Amino acid sequence: MSHPLHGKIQHKFLLGLACIFLLLGGVFLFSLNLHLREMLHIEAEAKAELVFSHVSSLQQYVRDTLRPSVRGHIPDEDFLLEAMSTSFVTRKVFVDLNGQREQYLYRRVSMSPRNPASQANELERELITGFRNDGALRTLRGYRVIDGVEHYILARPVYFEADCMYCHGDPADAPRVLLERYGAARGFGHKDGDLAGMDFVGMPVDRSVQQVREAITLFGGSFYAAAAGVFLLIIIFFNRLVVANLRRLTGIFRQNFQSPGDRSILNRLDEGDEINSLMEAFGAFAAHLREARVKLEDYAANLEDKVRERTEDLSQEAAEHRTDVELFVDLLGDLNSSQSHAELLRGALPRIAARFGASRATYLCAPMGREQYAWPTPPSPDDTARMPEDWLNVVNARQVRVEPGRVFVPVSTSDFSRGLMALYWDDGRTPDLTPEVLLALGQQLGIAIENLDAIDALLRQNRLLELIFEGISDPVLLVEEGGTVVLANTSARALADGVRPGARIGTWLGSISEKALGDGGLAAAIAGREPSNLELELPGPRVMAVSVYPLRDGGDMGRAVVYLRDTTLERRVRAQMQQSEKLAALGQLAAGLAHEINNPLGVINCYAQLLQKTQQDPQAQEDLEVIVQHTQKARLVLQDLLGLARANRTLTGPSDLNAVLRDMAQIFRVQLESAGADIELNLSRDLPRVAADATSLEQILTNLLVNAIDAMPQGKGRIRVRTETVGTGATGGATGGATGGAAGAEAEGHEHRGYVRLTVSDNGPGIPPDNMTQIFDPFFTTKEIGKGTGLGLTVVHELLRDLGGMVEVTGDGGATFVITLPVASDLPPASGDPDIGDDDATCANIQGDRA
Repeated sequence: MSHPLHGKIQHKFLLGLACIFLLLGGVFLFSLNLHLREMLHIEAEAKAELVFSHVSSLQQYVRDTLRPSVRGHIPDEDFLLEAMSTSFVTRKVFVDLNGQREQYLYRRVSMSPRNPASQANELERELITGFRNDGALRTLRGYRVIDGVEHYILARPVYFEADCMYCHGDPADAPRVLLERYGAARGFGHKDGDLAGMDFVGMPVDRSVQQVREAITLFGGSFYAAAAGVFLLIIIFFNRLVVANLRRLTGIFRQNFQSPGDRSILNRLDEGDEINSLMEAFGAFAAHLREARVKLEDYAANLEDKVRERTEDLSQEAAEHRTDVELFVDLLGDLNSSQSHAELLRGALPRIAARFGASRATYLCAPMGREQYAWPTPPSPDDTARMPEDWLNVVNARQVRVEPGRVFVPVSTSDFSRGLMALYWDDGRTPDLTPEVLLALGQQLGIAIENLDAIDALLRQNRLLELIFEGISDPVLLVEEGGTVVLANTSARALADGVRPGARIGTWLGSISEKALGDGGLAAAIAGREPSNLELELPGPRVMAVSVYPLRDGGDMGRAVVYLRDTTLERRVRAQMQQSEKLAALGQLAAGLAHEINNPLGVINCYAQLLQKTQQDPQAQEDLEVIVQHTQKARLVLQDLLGLARANRTLTGPSDLNAVLRDMAQIFRVQLESAGADIELNLSRDLPRVAADATSLEQILTNLLVNAIDAMPQGKGRIRVRTETVGTGATGGATGGATGGAAGAEAEGHEHRGYVRLTVSDNGPGIPPDNMTQIFDPFFTTKEIGKGTGLGLTVVHELLRDLGGMVEVTGDGGATFVITLPVASDLPPASGDPDIGDDDATCANIQGDRA
């Protein structure tokens, strides 16, 4: 029967553990509170500085721009207060017209202002007094309660300057409008450098403080809830591993010391915690022996030998009890240092055999008996044969069986039988043993084996999960809420070679992912509570489909599993399909319009020219010329449409791309000179001939150069053209696209020796990202009405698709078109121009008139 005092060691342990958890929680919440308040302070200060920056900018604008401009439109003696007074304009904008007063409070005040609305209140007078007492002080900041709301305040002094003396110096020199509105009693008589007042900004922080308190409450509740769960688990394990066994040990004392003379030993078991009670019991037992020895010395001489024998028996019994306790403690130590059953049993069997003086000790696992451990090693061949045939019954009965020369001890826990331990004595004699001690020993060994099994199962489960995680072919990351990568599988590590967990997710995805984190997209998905899907554009260009699965259970709160999949090819194929559908619809439209509109346009054009010959009125001649011009322009649009709709294939050359570029530069010389623009040619020597006819190349270059000339600023334009040879090999089709998502074209597969890259760039305004997906669409143009049909880049796109080439576009810092053409097979490279350039490239500048 257990005693109420047997839980004292447990109470002490749990009390200390609870104190540790409370201390850790307090430190955590205190640190979190300091951090959040510091962040609140930084945010409030930044907002106040921003308001001051806007105030200074507005005042500077009034002084440097608005006031001189108004002065030039009114007489010198007049003064327009609403446009020339920095104080009036600032107060009007930031006070009277402030639509976000709950976000910030701005005041420009003085101790004795001209305008009563600028009169300083008690707090403001205190701050102005501080600036007046300390002339070197330029800023006052801190926290104040204003109208019952806590504010972060930032105040800066305002001093009169020379320009201010016109309105604040001698009243006789002041504008009439000021005297009429405010009188001459206040706001005058100041000097240059006097303290005029101060600018005051207050940022309310009560809501932010409340949010900080709520966050601390949430984190504190979560921490202590988790701590309570851990605390409960520790209670369970401590009871099973320590308290239960110590109670069994004290029970052994109570069962073996029942006589009235042993009452002092039993009383010591009820004092203090379990360990101390055992030590006290042993001390009392030793004292009891000493008292018995003193009493025996008084007996007659014939009883001296008997008393000595009894004393020796008691000493031996005490030593055995002490040895039993040491054995139990050693088993607990073996559990902490062992990694497997074999390691545990190799350490435990020798100790158990030594304790009972056995020659050998074996252990047989239940229920199949396939594992056997023995000491000493190697085991005796007949150890297994000497096991009883009904050894499973012995295990299940949980009773010690004693036979001559051997003892069988069941090894079990409270709800499961683990195996059978056997002790052997070679001399065939079995010493006097206490079955209860052997049963307790078997239970202790069973508990140790059960704990090892639990640990081993956890390790195997962890390994299985690791294999599954590493076996996923796509990149998978475990990311903390701030973006730090905790775990990454093999595919994710291959995505960012040399990068290890601990870096931010931007290291894997590139700089654009850091922007996504800053903009709140990916960060919000990681911090969210529901799975979400994102699409990120990475440098390359590449497109990643990102699936985020937040973890909100257990100890991984605030983390998320990020699954990545490269969808660049899918996006391009989808864009190509959309472009093909548009062109197919355009072809059908062009086929229908060709006969329905072209013939009427020809009739209109013919009759307009006939009327021109018969009309003598100049105005009528001009009107008819307008009809002829617009009719011809409409027919040109129809011709472009028919060109796109026809199924005629372009010729595949070969052609000398460098020669075509030089010819086109000469052709456009006059147009470049009229626009005041330059064209710079950087042509690679020994450039292979391309698989494209010269006519198609000229049409492509014409559209690109015309667009560049139209886009560049007048008199400052520069076009750069560059050719170079890129990789060799086979391609299944060339894809064209625009950076930012514009679709390209896919041609039929060809075998080529390599590719030639042509780059055409200008210094115009570039292409806005919103237009990137539409620049190859028919009729899409950003030019003025009448300057473009919107079919030029569509023609370029279709020609390159037929030639097996590709086009890519970037629009930052001017438009850049990168065209890739296949090299014509089995042809020598085009000869370079020996008169222009160096060994590696042909470079030429064709400059227009910049005068």
